Amino acid sequence: MKRRNFLHSLAGITAASGLVASAEAAGAKAMSNEQVTAEITAVLRETERLWASQDTAALRNLWDLENENPFYLAGEQEDFFIGWDAINAYLAPENAPKITEAIRVTFSNIRVRLVGPDLAFAAYWMRTDMKLVFQPKPFGSDNRATALFRNTGNGWKYLTYIEAFQSPSVYFQKLYEKDISPDYPEFFEEVTGKKLKG
Repeated sequence: MKRRNFLHSLAGITAASGLVASAEAAGAKAMSNEQVTAEITAVLRETERLWASQDTAALRNLWDLENENPFYLAGEQEDFFIGWDAINAYLAPENAPKITEAIRVTFSNIRVRLVGPDLAFAAYWMRTDMKLVFQPKPFGSDNRATALFRNTGNGWKYLTYIEAFQSPSVYFQKLYEKDISPDYPEFFEEVTGKKLKG
């Protein structure tokens, strides 16, 4: 009888401990997601700063260098760069002719979700404005990007980075929509009596 009561008590304590731990973990996750979003946003702002400095080699400092297999997909590339040799060759090419005269990258609509105690997933929009050596005029692009970050104890660091362009039909449609004359919305309202959406 005593043994049964003891086991009952032990089971109750274990269950209660589990519930408390789960509640604490859920509470910590709920409380920390805002902070994690702020911290990941800070990493992305530093990424912007380094792109603007034209020092692409320094971008490697924002990565988890202990990760043996980082993945990087640049929007203009056909396939992923996997591993440090491939990423180093892209971000810090040795003895390569200069192709980009000036590039500026900015991120917006940043959304972050914790996926583990030290892992966070971020989804955001990326705007690129750049001028290449062999092209007479600069150009810009908007695309989606995602990244997986690990909290290394020395801040959040990239594990993966992926740029995802929209399909050509959607992208060109958006370009056409951006290209209307500034006074067209007013003209549209005069003709139809309605305001343009968006």
